[in-house]
Amino acid sequence: MKSDALFYELFKIEPESLFELIKLDVEGEYSFESITTKTTEKRFDGFFRRTDGDGPDIFLEIQGYDDPKIYWGLFREICTRYEQTEDCLPFTAIVLFTDERYDPDNCPLCCAYPSEIVRANLRDCLAALKDKAGVLTVLKPFGLSDSGRLPESVPEWKAEIESLSLPEHKTKKLTELLEYLILQCFPKLTLKEVQMMTRLTPLEETAAGQELIQIGIKQGIRQGLQQGIEQGLQQGIEQGIEQGIEQGELIGKIQLMQNILKRPRSAKTKLLRKSLQELKDMLKKLEKEFM
Repeated sequence: MKSDALFYELFKIEPESLFELIKLDVEGEYSFESITTKTTEKRFDGFFRRTDGDGPDIFLEIQGYDDPKIYWGLFREICTRYEQTEDCLPFTAIVLFTDERYDPDNCPLCCAYPSEIVRANLRDCLAALKDKAGVLTVLKPFGLSDSGRLPESVPEWKAEIESLSLPEHKTKKLTELLEYLILQCFPKLTLKEVQMMTRLTPLEETAAGQELIQIGIKQGIRQGLQQGIEQGLQQGIEQGIEQGIEQGELIGKIQLMQNILKRPRSAKTKLLRKSLQELKDMLKKLEKEFM
């Protein structure tokens, strides 16, 4: 995924987040898409179209490398777009630089109101946002220069995304975009390292993990008591309880690892029929795959 593709996915989820990022004052609701001009087959990084009335067409160019002709190229494609369509609305042309060093600072043209051109530096825009940045939280790795701050920053970013109360598929997509951008900004990290950061807490300390372990313990104790009673010996009861607790912990951890690895969760009744050694071997195999 390239940088422009990342921004495409982000603004597709919430088009208005661009206006918040660069402090652009526009009215109404917009949809976001990617369009191509036929003559040059040049695809714009983004095109915002108002959906609830008349409003300016908004063209977006994400610039993450040196191009001294960036402004000429953008205006050429905008002109081609208007030439090929019946569209006569005013426009806003936005060039969003991922780093200020990519801005050649040589914009050759001026626009007559109500059309305009907006130049913005992503790092400055992110610095101007409040702590709660909404979906734009995904872009915060761009503003972090020290990888040593990632372990404390990433859980905060993940929590911000989850606090948005978005549909599950959108939350998942934003988390994936966050992980991708962290890898892009800090290429020395591995995907496993980033995923461990976005998991927020150690596996066995998550609410889901604790729930699974507790369920497994209860099931194991119940099974152990039943085995002890059937033996009719106090020693058997004690051993059964001890074995049941260990068995329950193993079952809970196995099901937790299966969830993380996106594997079908084994039924508790099936796992309860396995010996302690079989459960230990099973857990060891799953942990090896995770690492």
